[in-house]
Amino acid sequence: MRKCDETRPKCVNCNVSERQCSFEEMAPKANALVRPSRVESKLTPKASDDLSVSPSSSAQVVGADDSPPVNKLHLELLHHFVTDMLSFTGIDKFSVEGSATDITKYILTASYLMNQILAFSALHLSVIRPDRRDFYQYHAAQLQTHALSEFNGTKLDISADNCVPMFLFSSCLAMHVLSEKLLFRPHGFESFLDQFIQSLRMHRGVRAISGQSWHLLLQSPLAPILETEGKRLEHNSSRSEILELLALVDAMPLDAAIGTVYRQSIEDLQKAYNGTQSPPSDFSMIGPIISWPVIIPSEYIDLLSERQPEALAILSHFGVLLHMHRDVWTFGDSGFYLISSINEYLGPQWKNWLRWPNSFLCQCD
Repeated sequence: MRKCDETRPKCVNCNVSERQCSFEEMAPKANALVRPSRVESKLTPKASDDLSVSPSSSAQVVGADDSPPVNKLHLELLHHFVTDMLSFTGIDKFSVEGSATDITKYILTASYLMNQILAFSALHLSVIRPDRRDFYQYHAAQLQTHALSEFNGTKLDISADNCVPMFLFSSCLAMHVLSEKLLFRPHGFESFLDQFIQSLRMHRGVRAISGQSWHLLLQSPLAPILETEGKRLEHNSSRSEILELLALVDAMPLDAAIGTVYRQSIEDLQKAYNGTQSPPSDFSMIGPIISWPVIIPSEYIDLLSERQPEALAILSHFGVLLHMHRDVWTFGDSGFYLISSINEYLGPQWKNWLRWPNSFLCQCD
């Protein structure tokens, strides 16, 4: 009998002989058995604003030297990303012709970016192929952990050569983690909030990278996208519901600094609403929505972690934005969940603050 070579998720010998492999059976179960160590980014200005993440599906942290060889699954994930996800992420805009060949060559410039893109592709497949959800979630977590390990093992001095891969990696990672927290929620609103706040802190890492490299990014192939997205987020209109929320904040006897944080977070939310009013496309909707976690003040995240009711009410209005775009796979029913959970958590005494979000609870899809 041949000795098992322990290749995951199915060993080579079993694959060749077409036998059921015990390792293949073990892969989906790994989520509940193994927890990775926390991977900290060295790029961030302070510990609370980082790109660190512990993948919820819990693959072990493995160094780049321990990376497994490319296999058929990796090719499947790359093909899926190129054929089904380029326009969603906006990466197709890097090439005037939208050439998959040009874009793929660009992605391959950094192994941490390649692994994160494959991880995001696996996350998408876990959503659209629910019969194999555990399988794809396991590999999404494993690939993301490799990406984080490789990213933290690179030289982190931002330059013209690496600013784009770093920015794309941090953006894709943030999109991945936010989507994962919104779609695959733990039991209990408190647990969800803890995980959601973790993803918000990680988005601060995206802001740190873009802030340090903005002048370089504006001279890169990303420049047209960044300039277009910036214009779409310009504050050029105001929803009456947002103005109502601002008025409620102004009427509260809050510390001046806290009031400023709340007003800034609400104004940033208005920008996100404005950005989604552009001609419809997947990226034109998701880009402005995920910009809110990136641009909000870090102090707002602190207030949210303290469960301050005003911060939760503002988050409920973000839930409206998610609910309005619930047909986008990264959001699903998360907006409705946020609105209903915050309504229950705060209770009827906060009904004036939650009037607009709660109006969606009575609407049927």
